Amino acid sequence: MYYAPAERRCVPKSWNLSDDLGQVEYIFSDKTGTLTQNVMIFRQCTIRGRVYGEIVGDDEPDRAAELRRAMDTRIEQTFGAPYLFRQSETATFLDTSVYDDLQTDNTQARAIFEFFTVLAVCHTVISSVPDPAHPHVLEYKAQSPDEAALVSTARDVGFAFLRRDKDRVYCNFRGQDHVFQLLATLEFTSARKRMSVIVRCEDGRLMLLSKGADSVIMDRIRANQERLRQATLGDLELFANHGLRTLCLGYRILDEAEYTTWKRDYDHAMASLGDRESEVEAVSDRIERELQLIGGTAIEDKLQDGVPATIAQLALAGIKLWVLTGDKTETAINIGYSCNLLNNDMQLVVVTGGDHEGTRAQLEQALREFGDTHADLSFAGGGGGALA
Repeated sequence: MYYAPAERRCVPKSWNLSDDLGQVEYIFSDKTGTLTQNVMIFRQCTIRGRVYGEIVGDDEPDRAAELRRAMDTRIEQTFGAPYLFRQSETATFLDTSVYDDLQTDNTQARAIFEFFTVLAVCHTVISSVPDPAHPHVLEYKAQSPDEAALVSTARDVGFAFLRRDKDRVYCNFRGQDHVFQLLATLEFTSARKRMSVIVRCEDGRLMLLSKGADSVIMDRIRANQERLRQATLGDLELFANHGLRTLCLGYRILDEAEYTTWKRDYDHAMASLGDRESEVEAVSDRIERELQLIGGTAIEDKLQDGVPATIAQLALAGIKLWVLTGDKTETAINIGYSCNLLNNDMQLVVVTGGDHEGTRAQLEQALREFGDTHADLSFAGGGGGALA
């Protein structure tokens, strides 16, 4: 075994290693950062039912360079000058049509502005200037690579997050400086599956900006958006079928009196000595409602080199591989096929039970429908076995 990039060979520390490996029957693996590179690449987005973003493969460097030059030209034409914060050589979102729509004075142009405003403001990213001689070259530090990819793309499109200072968020949108007063940050957790910030804009408006899983955001949008909701869900499903990770974006204009009342309850929950986490979540959930849906994002997390071939070899050796992922079902299935975890000879069974009993019922139905071909999945009378 030889790893060419590091010029290193595998050095076994035990002579009976081969015997031990021969006893392996199951492998349980995480997906992100294990099977994938954990390097997030912003590919596409849907804004008010319209998809933006050209998909360019790694084997098309000339086309990517051509699209980057076209983006630079359109930015200069749209903004009236080169956008100094844009890092063209690393930009991954490539589509000049976003500037065609941004120049119009209609609902789509406002939706694009709101979309990238959410990306530039709703986050916990920290910015820095690595080289003082180049003050426009920004480097972002984020809790997750997804968040860094979102903020970096907003910057490259023309909506740059500059820095934060106490309760102020400084940005530059299309060459104009903007300052937002940060009033509250409702942070992302695995249970909430969303993040929101409440800010006061320069015109005095109070805005709630949210991003999160589509299943969560869609449940919180206001009524009379069914057409936009269906269009956005269709685009997100298309992204997921291509193996891309998706997020939904929304916002809400807050009433001053409503915010004042909510902030009092929120501060009380934050100071609670009881079940603080549950109280804060209840108060947060109360205001993260009646959102205006804007659109969604699609991010690629590429497989590491050699993963498909390795999984194929493990399968030939009779080793069963389980992979854990928090992706949408469509994304998980697509990744499963691309990494050889799934193949066209397999019978695909999707289990979506929300509790123990529901999951068990679906598994039993699958065994009745397709036959109990695996002894280790058998059960008898509900007592014992892998399904008990």
